[in-house]
Amino acid sequence: MRTVFLLLVLINLAFPAYLLMAREHGGADSQIPSLQISPEKIRVIKTGDGAAAAGGQLPGARMATAAPAACVEWGTLAGPDVARADAALATLGLPEALVQRTVTDAGGYWVYLPPVKTKSQLDRSIGQLSASGITEFFVVQDATPWRNAISLGIFKSEEAARSFLEALRAKGVQSAVAGRRENFLRQVAYFVREPNEATIAKLAQLQREFPGTQIKAVTCPPAGA
Repeated sequence: MRTVFLLLVLINLAFPAYLLMAREHGGADSQIPSLQISPEKIRVIKTGDGAAAAGGQLPGARMATAAPAACVEWGTLAGPDVARADAALATLGLPEALVQRTVTDAGGYWVYLPPVKTKSQLDRSIGQLSASGITEFFVVQDATPWRNAISLGIFKSEEAARSFLEALRAKGVQSAVAGRRENFLRQVAYFVREPNEATIAKLAQLQREFPGTQIKAVTCPPAGA
């Protein structure tokens, strides 16, 4: 039920007309009869009566189970957006116990300069990028066939990678290429446990600063997931 409540709050934030529509389908007065208690149907159960005393519960009663906690999920983020999202979320001042961060590795697309064999070639490539006004990149240092490649951007879709590649070539970076790599794109999602309406509103405001991300009401994932 808590998850449903959070979902309704999110809908209310996105669609202010929701409450007006609800009123058109029936007001609170029409629901009063179904909520009234009939005194003649109330029965006082003594602690020593029958099965209540013997078994601690009424016949046919089921053991109550704790409802799963409800969360608001914000995601997914990747690449430089992750550090920005971490900083943005920190400004909300939420207790650490209420925020859970999940990380998954997924395939994605990257735009890069192919690996070179010598440091002088690498320095030359970096100098050419700087001359073209490109300042955001990193050099792959892993002991893999990609060592000394220069990553210029990481993207979730091929379309976004191709668009970025065209922008680079317009700036004179003709040696850049785009390609797919598996299991190297870290995707992050945030889960805020049992948020109040004010927190949900703040998350909705943050989400608008990160195009392509979404917030939604979900059941909280297991701790450590």
